[in-house]
Amino acid sequence: MQTHWKKLTNPNYLGAYSIENNQDLILTIKNVREERVTGPDGKKADCVVCYFYENVKPMILNATNMKMITKLYKTPFIEEWADKKIQIGIEKVKAFGDIVDALRVRKTIPQTEQKEEIVKCSNCGNDIQSTGRLNSVQLAEYTIQKYGQALCSVCATKLAQEVQNNAD
Repeated sequence: MQTHWKKLTNPNYLGAYSIENNQDLILTIKNVREERVTGPDGKKADCVVCYFYENVKPMILNATNMKMITKLYKTPFIEEWADKKIQIGIEKVKAFGDIVDALRVRKTIPQTEQKEEIVKCSNCGNDIQSTGRLNSVQLAEYTIQKYGQALCSVCATKLAQEVQNNAD
């Protein structure tokens, strides 16, 4: 196996060089947050960084990729992107006066190998999505056991915070 030189200069984040044999990655978003990033040139910048459940490096999200996730999941709120699957591939783009390889979130939601049963959240009415650890049915069963109702991860998190705040 050969080593792409960019793996040596930008070791902390996913890049087009991270995709081997031109095979798209299907990843599950753990969380997205803004943080200060030091580039390979030593310059610091505030960037939006996406972390995944899978054992891969985080990805710096540019506006193009954030707009695509917004379009795919019909929400601009990064908190609602948690536990959502995205497919990442390489596209040629014009940048820095040249044509370069760039990571792009694909235009379709990745299909999982098994069709999941659709379960609705009792609170907001949205489909309960699988998390990195639980499928939608397992999450519904867990929240029914814990809270007495089937909840999506966003509503379950809000309810857990309310319960914690009331306990304090």
